[in-house]
Amino acid sequence: MKPKINIVWLKRDFRLRDHAPLAAAIAQGQPVLLCAFFEPSLIRQAEYADRHWRFQWECIADLNRQLAPFRAKVEIFHAEVLTVFEHLAEQYTIEHLFSHQETGLKCTYDRDLSVQAFCESRKVTWKEYRQDGVFRGLRQRGNWPQRWEKDMRAPFANPDLEQLQPLELDWSPIHYWQDKTLPNSYKTYQEGFQQGGESLARRYWRSFLKDRIDDYSRYLSKPGPSRRSCSRLSPYIAYGCISVREIYQATEHLKNRPGRQHQIDNFQSRVWWRSHYMQKLESEWQMEFEPINRQLLDIDRHQDVALLKAWSTGHTGLPMVDASIRCLEVTGWINFRMRAMLATYATFGLWLDWKPVALRLANLFTDFEPGIHYGQIQMQAGLTGYHTLRIFNPIIQAEKHDPEGHFVRKWVPELREVPAPQIYRPWAMPRLEQQFYHCEIGTDYPAPVLPYAEATSRHRDRYWAYRQRPEVKAYLPSIWQRHCLPENIQMYQENLNMEVE
Repeated sequence: MKPKINIVWLKRDFRLRDHAPLAAAIAQGQPVLLCAFFEPSLIRQAEYADRHWRFQWECIADLNRQLAPFRAKVEIFHAEVLTVFEHLAEQYTIEHLFSHQETGLKCTYDRDLSVQAFCESRKVTWKEYRQDGVFRGLRQRGNWPQRWEKDMRAPFANPDLEQLQPLELDWSPIHYWQDKTLPNSYKTYQEGFQQGGESLARRYWRSFLKDRIDDYSRYLSKPGPSRRSCSRLSPYIAYGCISVREIYQATEHLKNRPGRQHQIDNFQSRVWWRSHYMQKLESEWQMEFEPINRQLLDIDRHQDVALLKAWSTGHTGLPMVDASIRCLEVTGWINFRMRAMLATYATFGLWLDWKPVALRLANLFTDFEPGIHYGQIQMQAGLTGYHTLRIFNPIIQAEKHDPEGHFVRKWVPELREVPAPQIYRPWAMPRLEQQFYHCEIGTDYPAPVLPYAEATSRHRDRYWAYRQRPEVKAYLPSIWQRHCLPENIQMYQENLNMEVE
């Protein structure tokens, strides 16, 4: 007789609090194997880089520190999930598999289908639990806000770790698949990046609620100050180090504090929008590959290698664009407005195809979340065909949100001696001024790769020619039914031709 075990499969839910799968597994009263995976098939996806796997490694290391008093740990496997489960089934009778549902890339959906087939063939009961207020199988939004609210107000599913019976994995063949072959870059801390883990997530959360939230709305759009005034929870939420439910309930509790109402409401709205966008990908996985509005498939954006490289490396000649990309390269985080600016400059200023733009930004964002990422990139690129068109002018953004030029100087040191307002348009300085400030355009810092205003105006006109096509508009009702709240559809219909900058 093979020993009977239960498995808890951790995947973007690296926490011990409010963890329904772990709580349910412990309640079964059988030995539990906690496991997490570095899947070669997922590592190969263009969206991912070392920063993502390093963050995941740090999350697991933090869990193991917390689990040590209970003589338990998360077993790490550098292998495909199905491969490991098949080998485990040779030694153990797997009775239950517990996990959270995942809204991820198409390859994770395909992997889950193969795991489901394995469970059916081995008579393993796979229990999946919802998280993030995302509902599987939802075909239209209808009462989604009410369902989300109910889900957020539900009690926490806190595991009783005192009752955990950890499985001691002493079967030698399975160790072949474990973490010894992982690159050292995954296991080595890199300065400048947020570190992963539930413990740090809680530290960020406490400091935000204590005092940083007071400046949340004031500095939300400013690339420099927002690094402190924003919650900085996004990578921890993306990797499930803290649950959205816990965040929601904590902010609800603080709403009655004097002077906090506006800040709490503003922050909560972003939490709500996060789930809203994740629900989009859950309901339509194709948006990873195709425009949400299929009638915009033939929009003639290009994949100019030189322009893509200039944008990707922060050498476009537009200081705020270059500073934002370089900041992302070194830290993995920048605020939402600058992300939107990078996307609209690439797709409307440079007229680059949306997919390489999406891949590069995913590569840079430590907090890359497929559900948010692809919905947002498509909206910024105008590929829904109904959102108000917003093109974020990098020069205006710099003048408005970095008025002294501190952020630009930090990340574009070539301009460190250039004062404001010249720093916003360094190419416009006379040659003598360029020499005086030790920044000769074309030598020390590139000239703009194209004239922004002229190019954006031309590309905007090209875009509207596509968007006004009858077939593009005829496709909108099917999008609205699947992805939009009924009460917002009239607004979208009225604002179809609106544009702001």
